[in-house]
Amino acid sequence: MTVIVAALLFTALFPELSLSVSVVFDLPARGVGTPEIVAVALASVLPAITVPRFDSRELTAGLSARIGHLAYSGATLAAPLTVLPTWYWVIGLSHPEEEFPPLHGLIGNVVVFACLGAILCLTLGPLASVVVTPALFAGFVVAQHAAPNSLLTDEFATGRSWHTNYLVTVAMVLLTLALGWRLHAIPRPNRP
Repeated sequence: MTVIVAALLFTALFPELSLSVSVVFDLPARGVGTPEIVAVALASVLPAITVPRFDSRELTAGLSARIGHLAYSGATLAAPLTVLPTWYWVIGLSHPEEEFPPLHGLIGNVVVFACLGAILCLTLGPLASVVVTPALFAGFVVAQHAAPNSLLTDEFATGRSWHTNYLVTVAMVLLTLALGWRLHAIPRPNRP
């Protein structure tokens, strides 16, 4: 909970933080702003710090305990989304004359990387989630800039174009929850 509050506070204090990514000289830079930076940071850290400590009791847990843990896993996946409305509200207050696209366009990127963080934690361990998730996001942003007319820019939000592919987003959530259910939400090093 402290990590989420710190992320929300950072988002509110630095809503206009932005990094420009440019790998192709004759194209405008791909901007990566506060909502993406903070949400991906949460998506990489939360799975690692919310690892269940069941001492293998989860392997023999009853259905109601498993459903409760699945709900907790779902809440952990959704937690990085809390950054978006905070940022949108603060940025709207600081620029009341500007009109911003609907916020739901940014949901897809955040959810996909939250799911990737959880999948990496389950399959490779908590350290992989912390290290590989931001690296994958960096590669994703570079690839979006290098290939502006590719599937990555058509199906996912970019700095200037906010849109979400709900089919990919829902598929990633279902895959992550199914994997969590199948592995009893126990990350790789702790699994018997």
